[in-house]
Amino acid sequence: MPELPEVATYQKLFEQAALHRKVVSVAVHEPRVVLVSPETLAERLMGQTFVGTKRIGKQLSVELSGGAWLTLHFGMTGSLRYYRDREDTPRFAKVVWSLDDGFFVAFCCPRILGRVGVADDLEAFRKKKKLGEDAQRITQEAFGQRLAGRKGLIKPLLLNQRVVAGLGNWIVDEILYQAKVHPMTPANQLSESDVARMYDKMQHVLETAIRHEARYEDFPRDFLVTYRWLERDGHPLQQKNIERIVVGGRSTYYCPDEQLLA
Repeated sequence: MPELPEVATYQKLFEQAALHRKVVSVAVHEPRVVLVSPETLAERLMGQTFVGTKRIGKQLSVELSGGAWLTLHFGMTGSLRYYRDREDTPRFAKVVWSLDDGFFVAFCCPRILGRVGVADDLEAFRKKKKLGEDAQRITQEAFGQRLAGRKGLIKPLLLNQRVVAGLGNWIVDEILYQAKVHPMTPANQLSESDVARMYDKMQHVLETAIRHEARYEDFPRDFLVTYRWLERDGHPLQQKNIERIVVGGRSTYYCPDEQLLA
């Protein structure tokens, strides 16, 4: 599932491929992924130039020269593709933008769970979607305030996009593993040092994942996700006690020797 690091990679691709290019045509191959009618989407985008991008968690928004925003949510299987020849249109392309340099950008989504729309006010759009602050841009103070006094378990809280936007299942497992916090710890039992450590590890995990463009095989060997993938593929690693439990309905990996539940 595309999470914050993958969406950051798509943002970089979009900026390199389409920024400062004018939309010549819009083709909607699957109306179910479009939040407005295909005719409205084409009308709002035709002749517009892509002038900037902004990411809020897992949501990518592209600023148009007229002031509106193209909004992209990738669902579970969404992605972007950039290509030159129309016959190279990807199999699962749902919306395709033709640019004035002759290239194409396609929003692909095999399971039709992604969404494409247009928003006139990005802040109003964020509030409508009930998205918290982006996990990479939130301050440590604001992060602590979002958790303060909450009785819920820390893992489901970090997955809640209203609390902080952009964290997915493996990322939260990684943050808690590196911060040595048990995933079933109630948030109101965390110390200030626990919260500060989680914040630092959150930034470290996200920066590492973005730097490696979410290629898990390239992550440092001390990452939990790397350990799990390499162990699964038969690579010899230092023995570590990793267990799987279910927290808040989500599969969760942690180290009971290092992540202790008080």
